[in-house]
Amino acid sequence: MVARTKFTQSRLYQRFIKLRASPHAIAGGMALGLFIGMSPFFGLHVITAVGMAALLKWSKISALIGVQITNALTAPFIYPINYWVGSKLVGFSAKTAWPSAFTFSEFIQLLRQSNQIIMDLLIGGSVLGLPLALAGYGATLWLVRVYRRKHPPKKRNKAHP
Repeated sequence: MVARTKFTQSRLYQRFIKLRASPHAIAGGMALGLFIGMSPFFGLHVITAVGMAALLKWSKISALIGVQITNALTAPFIYPINYWVGSKLVGFSAKTAWPSAFTFSEFIQLLRQSNQIIMDLLIGGSVLGLPLALAGYGATLWLVRVYRRKHPPKKRNKAHP
């Protein structure tokens, strides 16, 4: 599986480098992916980012790469920070009764309060995701322009598409 993951990441990187979209479309897709990647809806990141990138006519590949900011390795660090920021700013979950022991009834009680926890995660993710997306846009735009200056795209022969 590790070999397959490396192959997939390598292939994704190669596709990213060779994108024919405008630098702004590539950077827009990256920014969108980074912003969505900070949301608490882990299972919907890819679908949301690719769908929105398609609607906005931004790069779907760069949006797909951007959402990878939150993955199985980074989520345990990102979500607590998002929650902390959101709870400090709006504190929807301030009255949440956190379980003292992990019993089924306390788990059900926590689930009943999950809307407030998700709102704090969403607010925190948005507050942290916006500057991250803006920085990602600028960095990606710069990188694409530098790369294309050093490696200009080859002209296609119109007779042979």
